[in-house]
Amino acid sequence: MRTATSTEVTNEQIVRHLTSSEVSNLSVAQALGVPWGRVNEVRQQLGLETYQRGRRVPEKSWEEAVRRRVKPVSGGHAVWTGNRHPNGTPVLSWRGRAQTAYRAVFRMHYGREPEGKVSHSVKCKAEYCVAGWHLEDRVIRARRRAPEGAR
Repeated sequence: MRTATSTEVTNEQIVRHLTSSEVSNLSVAQALGVPWGRVNEVRQQLGLETYQRGRRVPEKSWEEAVRRRVKPVSGGHAVWTGNRHPNGTPVLSWRGRAQTAYRAVFRMHYGREPEGKVSHSVKCKAEYCVAGWHLEDRVIRARRRAPEGAR
């Protein structure tokens, strides 16, 4: 079996594995075949806390859970530092309930429940971006697609 060299593995691949402060640098380094120090550099760039074995303090609200897992990055985008579905979709699990991070962030940003599927606006090209103003539901998409006079 061939392991990847450090230069073959992108920082984006490391970010996908380094989903939160509950994932150790060593486990990511071993999974990707890269040095521990490189994973640590990416963790610091994301602003993730250092992994510490043991229980973490649970959040008091889902809003706190969302805020703790959203990290603003350049270009007005935001990355999700929490869990992900195997297909890569950011997922928020809080007190036994799970939903996509897109729905949770949309609700916080717009102050209402999203209608239909939540997706990225056509202007956002960043994969898995969770910036609130880059998310659209059915209502926002319909308004954007409507002729200028009908808005």
